[in-house]
Amino acid sequence: MNNMFLLDTMTNKAYLEIANTPMLWAMVIPTVIMVCIQAYIFIRDAVKAGPLVGLTASDTKEAMRAGAICSIGPGLSMFTVMVAMMSLLGGPFAWLRLSIIGTIVTEMLGATAGATAMGVDVASADYGITAFTCSVWVITLNTWGFFIVNLLFAHRVEKVKMAIEKHDTKMFDAVGLCVMIGCISMFLAGQMVGGTPKFVAAIAGFVVMIGLLKVSDKHPKLREYNLGIAMLIAIFIAQYVSEMGG
Repeated sequence: MNNMFLLDTMTNKAYLEIANTPMLWAMVIPTVIMVCIQAYIFIRDAVKAGPLVGLTASDTKEAMRAGAICSIGPGLSMFTVMVAMMSLLGGPFAWLRLSIIGTIVTEMLGATAGATAMGVDVASADYGITAFTCSVWVITLNTWGFFIVNLLFAHRVEKVKMAIEKHDTKMFDAVGLCVMIGCISMFLAGQMVGGTPKFVAAIAGFVVMIGLLKVSDKHPKLREYNLGIAMLIAIFIAQYVSEMGG
């Protein structure tokens, strides 16, 4: 009981010290290495398959170079959102999750769900080691959902998609988009009633993202940075409102 009490009363600083321990780094490194090995295998097999689809060695090199250049933007964008995630979940776990999933939206939804299950908010004064552990479990188990669904249904979904697209070519994508909007809206609504700073952060993030999307129409290269920029601006605005007594 005393140990549980100590765990539950750990401050943010204490839980982040645990979240950034060398042991956690050692635990996540093998998984990231496996991701790198998988990427190498895909690239190697793609190069070998080039001649089978009519690509010359020059075409393959040009495609690889174009892909490498195009990855710079998403990579920098990922670095931006990783900094924000590291401040909440620590360096090792943020590095691991963004190496596997690559989207902070999915990861933060899981972190929020885990914290909510413990009756606290992410990054609040009450978010300690127990809530952090719960967030880690939710995020990790969420990955298994992807694996199981892909294993059981991925080869069948394509048939369903083809059947739907015979009647409406946009219906399948529209349903998927609506599901994502519904999930994000549910979590966002729960956060917006948590105080003025959170409400302001949500509105500011929405307004900034709309503006960035307009700018991206004229400057497509900026599109990959939209999420990171909107998050940072919303965080700064919310912090300002909080310090002003909002």
